[in-house]
Amino acid sequence: MMNRSHLVEETLNLNLGKKTPGGALVVETGKHTGRCTKQRYIAAYPEIENEIHWGAVNQKATPEFAESVFAKLQRKLSTRKTYDYDGYVGFFPVHVHSLSPWHIIFADNMFRKNPVSALLNIPKAQVPEISIFHDPYGHASELELENYNEETLILLDPAQMRVAIIGSAYAGEIKKSAFTLCNYKLPTLGVLPMHSSANCMTDGSDSSVIFGLSGTGKTTLSADPNRPLIGDDEIIWTETGLSNLEGGCYAKLIKLDESKEPEIFKAVHKDTAIMENVAYSQRDGLIDFYSAKKTENTRGSYPITALDQVFDQTQEASHPNTIIFLTADAFGALPAVAQLDEWQAQYHFIMGYTAKVAGTEIGITEPTAAFSSCFGGPFMPRPASVYAKMLAEKAKEHGASVWILNTGWFGGGYGIGERFPIPVTRHLLTAIQTGVLDQQKMVKHPIFGFNMPATCPGVDSEWLVAPEGKAVEDLAKKFIAQSEKIKDVLGDQLIAKGGPKL
Repeated sequence: MMNRSHLVEETLNLNLGKKTPGGALVVETGKHTGRCTKQRYIAAYPEIENEIHWGAVNQKATPEFAESVFAKLQRKLSTRKTYDYDGYVGFFPVHVHSLSPWHIIFADNMFRKNPVSALLNIPKAQVPEISIFHDPYGHASELELENYNEETLILLDPAQMRVAIIGSAYAGEIKKSAFTLCNYKLPTLGVLPMHSSANCMTDGSDSSVIFGLSGTGKTTLSADPNRPLIGDDEIIWTETGLSNLEGGCYAKLIKLDESKEPEIFKAVHKDTAIMENVAYSQRDGLIDFYSAKKTENTRGSYPITALDQVFDQTQEASHPNTIIFLTADAFGALPAVAQLDEWQAQYHFIMGYTAKVAGTEIGITEPTAAFSSCFGGPFMPRPASVYAKMLAEKAKEHGASVWILNTGWFGGGYGIGERFPIPVTRHLLTAIQTGVLDQQKMVKHPIFGFNMPATCPGVDSEWLVAPEGKAVEDLAKKFIAQSEKIKDVLGDQLIAKGGPKL
């Protein structure tokens, strides 16, 4: 890999980015400012076809189409000046072969320098290299692919652990594609991959896992000055504890406030950071984090070591004491926080209710109700029940309590009410992690059935009042309708014991 200073220089010379006075790199990703969902495919080789949950998220590509894509893309890359990266995602070697220098800096930020130590005993034959072929500013039409007319293509091949990314400069495609291939492979090795953040105490004890889709607060809430960060987006749970699958952070920057998120603010201004699609003024060197002129999905990439409070990445943290499901409820129907029993935990994990946040996916302009299995459906290619069963077994074995924490709206839905303030949500999270909420009087929700704390020291009781009325009933109906759609995954018993009842 070319060193970082040369990659930055190449980026500036190619007019692909600008440098801030502090040394951070500011780039634009063009028309794609979020993940491409409609142009994303998985190669359906016979040996893996029965292992993938096919549908709108995991669209099929024929083996013949996949072979043609990879052959033609590699041929194109061989004729151009390329940039290369080698590192690890978890304990899988990963190689990125790109036409863009700043995407190699991104890969260097996001992937690990060394494999997860807890898994070094797995035979190398079971740990294939992930290869990513990356043409962010090209067009799929240049490859003259048969029966494919789109300019953008994201193609994953779990059989040969390779990825093709064409026509999207959104850097998140690189890490999420590698993550998806890991999520396909890891369950076969007895390892649970999680689209989550995690933190712990300094010695690795009292760890906590925080699930949630992009924009629901995983990065913000896991960056706690009193709890070292294990990782902010991709965590693995082995037989002996928790480790970070990646080596960096990819934080949402919209409305970033130094007073509320000082750790992230400081990290994205360092010379190791890349900021995507932010409003940057070269005249005064300032960034307007409140501007959504280009997208609400502004992003900051930086090595995890850019944060002050980070758990030793060469070590493994303990099994978690607490598991939190973040949901950005767009309808003002869910309470601020609730504790789940064993059945509710499995049900809500498979359902994965949240809101798609504006800009995270192309075409989403405001929060929209969504169900994403395992709180990361696009990145979990196997049936959701595979991951849910592993989570339930591990949580039960190690006595982890499971909670829902609402980072969405109160006092009415989106456009009417307000979002829960970060300080309130953070205080509730701390109360979960310290066991304070376990000690409070609980009230059973009349429809969803989970237990809600009536009080929390340091939190005004107004934040803990459970919404009532039509909005709650309407949301319950959405859950029931979705349950019917995926009844084959949930099963009658889980729906009856874990789901809402009108």
